[in-house]
Amino acid sequence: MYLSAKKLAILLCILTVSVVGIVYAAVNLTNSSFINPRTGEADQSRADKVTIYGNGMTFISYEENVTLDDANHKIQFYLPYGALTDTLTLSGIRVVKITTSEEQHPIIARGDVITVYTEDAVHTGKFLGWDNMLLLEVSNGTIMIPGTRITKIVLTEVVQTQGPKILVEVTTDSPPGKYLLKISYLMRGPIWKPTYFIDINTSYLECWATIGNVENWNNSTLVLVSGGPHIVYEGPIFQPYVSEAQVVRFDSSPSIDFTSTTSDEYHEYTYGGKLSFEKGSVVKLVLFNGTASLRQEYFWTSGEVQNRYHINNTLSEPLAAGTVEFYRGETWMGEDSIPYTPKKGESIAIVSYAYDIKVTQAVTKSVYDYNYRHETQGISITIRNHKDTKIQILIEQNINGYTLVTSWPPANRTGSTLSWTMNVDADGTATVYYEWERNW
Repeated sequence: MYLSAKKLAILLCILTVSVVGIVYAAVNLTNSSFINPRTGEADQSRADKVTIYGNGMTFISYEENVTLDDANHKIQFYLPYGALTDTLTLSGIRVVKITTSEEQHPIIARGDVITVYTEDAVHTGKFLGWDNMLLLEVSNGTIMIPGTRITKIVLTEVVQTQGPKILVEVTTDSPPGKYLLKISYLMRGPIWKPTYFIDINTSYLECWATIGNVENWNNSTLVLVSGGPHIVYEGPIFQPYVSEAQVVRFDSSPSIDFTSTTSDEYHEYTYGGKLSFEKGSVVKLVLFNGTASLRQEYFWTSGEVQNRYHINNTLSEPLAAGTVEFYRGETWMGEDSIPYTPKKGESIAIVSYAYDIKVTQAVTKSVYDYNYRHETQGISITIRNHKDTKIQILIEQNINGYTLVTSWPPANRTGSTLSWTMNVDADGTATVYYEWERNW
């Protein structure tokens, strides 16, 4: 079914957003206007407080002193490209009318990672646009989803956008005088991402915040948020601009200037001083550090044996979803991504693959009873340890849809997952065997 322009205009899709960005409102105080009357341009960036959410949205607020006289009842200022003008609020004067030079920018842009909920399915991928249907790039190609079947859209990660500033003109009927004008708005913003540096030898952890593609932004308070607000989607699509983050070397003794607080469902980090940035730059700031609890483990379910670590968050801060860089002293060992990990929670990250440990799997029993439409299979798993030291390895298999008949050694079972913790001598082998059955 094709989505009409009228239906598209009224389509509201609920979004859960963990978001980010650093933005500005460009102003110059010249009598009653923020615009320089000689050049017609904004002279400086304005943002007293920049709140960057976990996955692509930013909330900006600032204050300006303005002077109104008998001949001037209009105030002009700029918002950055990507600002959601419907979220613009002004207080301190009586507002008659607000006029902007651009239409409202949508929340979802081409390249954003979204999850689309329909009446009978859930799809996650990169948003490509609307062509009568919503076009979504997934791992195996492009799918088309009729708009009338969409029940919810969750915005997971936004791409950066770039374009001309938005001119805002405010008409007021406030009497002549001096006023303190308070301005705030939401926008698609640059992204902040946490990166964790962990020394395997000491379990020492540092979290750095990377803030990418900032605007001109002077003397502002920075707040980074690990959670995201609830937002409604409506409107057309605009093109993205994508920037690349830089890499910073691990520092074992950084200076930390962030204060951690919790507000409702959000965990916030507020920088202790004022910050200034230049447009197009990438900034890295240390967020917090401490000692986590690590447990090394070899793991196999198929393919190569994984050398992975359980990260038990014993710090006083939750770990936002991000990338973990593993070091052993000064030597880089590997990296992986982790999901949001609350205090006292645990995540598992792969550091490398253990090529000296080989696991093979073979079907050693196979019985088909066509009369009773019944099947039985026996699976043998052999672990070969080529190392000079004894190892312990966790083996997992999923038998979803099948019934376990027997297992040796006895398996631990959680739902449809079977697991065995096996000790294998240096230059030795160990074997796991299990049987399952099913009726057709």
